[in-house]
Amino acid sequence: MLLKKGSKGKEVKELQKALEIGADGIFGSGTESAVKKFQKDNGLIADGIVGPATWEAIGIDTDTDTTAEETEYTTKDGLIIERQYLDKNEYVRDYGKIEPLGFFLHHTAGWDNPFACVNSWNKDKRGRVATQYVIGGTNVKGKEAKYDGVVVECFPNNYLGWHLGKVGNFKISKLSGGVELNNFGYLTKKGDKYYTYVNTEVKPEFVCDLGYKFRGHQYWHAYSDKQIESLRLLILHLKDIYPKMDLENGLPKLLKEGVHPKDAFEFNLDAYNAKQFGLWTHTNVRKDKFDCFPQHELVEMLKGL
Repeated sequence: MLLKKGSKGKEVKELQKALEIGADGIFGSGTESAVKKFQKDNGLIADGIVGPATWEAIGIDTDTDTTAEETEYTTKDGLIIERQYLDKNEYVRDYGKIEPLGFFLHHTAGWDNPFACVNSWNKDKRGRVATQYVIGGTNVKGKEAKYDGVVVECFPNNYLGWHLGKVGNFKISKLSGGVELNNFGYLTKKGDKYYTYVNTEVKPEFVCDLGYKFRGHQYWHAYSDKQIESLRLLILHLKDIYPKMDLENGLPKLLKEGVHPKDAFEFNLDAYNAKQFGLWTHTNVRKDKFDCFPQHELVEMLKGL
């Protein structure tokens, strides 16, 4: 159930009673101001829109999931984030609200559409495996890039999805968030053409040549400029909503210290054992993963944090 300025009815009256303001059932400017104050006081996005995260903070379970078509919000740095929440059994609520201490970068090893990615998580049989955010990318066949850089939020703040798999210390998975970039990952060159792991040909303009091999591969589906910029703005947003996260630690710190990107993105024992929280990639804690790879533009963005 989504309420915003202009809404009317018994749900608005219920909201107003919970906020201890005049309960006339009309969502006007006064109610919007009260909602924004409540959101700010509870570490939520103060947009004046009452969606699942705000209802839960108030203590009212509407048992209704929002969709990306219903609402979106804009961060203070101008990033538009669309909401398409997973079903409630697809992310972890058992522990109550948790403020993550670290954050991980992933890529989907798939197509460009972030909304399709969220839908697939709802339908798969893996359980509560998801990241809080997905960032759309480019279509390797050269089709219109309508999802490039589009950011989708998959579940409310302070909850989590199991996104790392088996790692050395349980708490690093429990106390971390994550984002998926829509991207196919490594490519194979055959003659003068490039192919994904599912043998889809990739247009040359979407190919990143690292100039060296990372985890056995030199050619990759390039992260786009829009994806990297959306990721940068998302990281700035994370600093606001999760102030305990040290997002300059981890991978950004290694890169700033002059560690070669190939080595900085490799397996890191401190990250694996949860001795160093911060901003990492899946490759830092899993030797069998390929997300993310050290594309120059991504490296430079991380160094600039």
